[in-house]
Amino acid sequence: MRSPWSKANPYSGPVAEDDEENRQPGASAISQKPEDNSLGRLLSLSDGVFAIAMTLLALDLTVPVLKAPDHSGHVTNQQLIHALAQNTDSYWSFILSFYIIAIYWGAHRRLMRSVTVFNPNLVRDTIFLLLLVAAMPFPTSLLGRYGGTPFALALYGAISALATLALIRLTYDVRRSDPGSRQAETPADRLAWWTSWLNLGVFLLCIPAGYVLGSNGPFVLLLLVLTNRLPLLRSLARRYGIGAR
Repeated sequence: MRSPWSKANPYSGPVAEDDEENRQPGASAISQKPEDNSLGRLLSLSDGVFAIAMTLLALDLTVPVLKAPDHSGHVTNQQLIHALAQNTDSYWSFILSFYIIAIYWGAHRRLMRSVTVFNPNLVRDTIFLLLLVAAMPFPTSLLGRYGGTPFALALYGAISALATLALIRLTYDVRRSDPGSRQAETPADRLAWWTSWLNLGVFLLCIPAGYVLGSNGPFVLLLLVLTNRLPLLRSLARRYGIGAR
């Protein structure tokens, strides 16, 4: 009689290696253990942490409390605009960190889609990445309030650099432990690999930039707009024949 578990469950992911090691000898001859959904659970955890971290960034977007100059209870338009202008650093840091976390999420999602063999190293690398992503609201708030101080920018760059290194390490482990993923690598995947290294360079530049450039140091982070537009730049180069032989 055919075992009820002989047919693969279409809603389950790869079998975890721990389950394979703990399987009793001869158990496969009687019944095959159902596959777990380790990869799916890891993706669900990751998406949840990314979403929460991106939401927590908005907590620094506070509404200014104003008082009418003539005690009439009516605030003038000029007062409101002036008060909002005092918080531009917080708005800038919110947009920047939201963009950076979105980059991390997209890179992690792209990597996980190519995984066909689950490996415990994926859990280790992802958890370390999520630790840094969950901490991002703190350096973001610090940058928004004290962006002109060198240490605030250096701390922001250091945490972002560590998160980028975690993504690079995850990419390496996925390619090393999953030959199928390495064979299915596309030019877009290789471009994403170089983009991560360029982003790492930008974040490392932030560490000395605050001490060298002073209050203008955070503008170094605008280089991320260029490093993450490599596909667009390559398309424009092809369109206009730049670099063509």
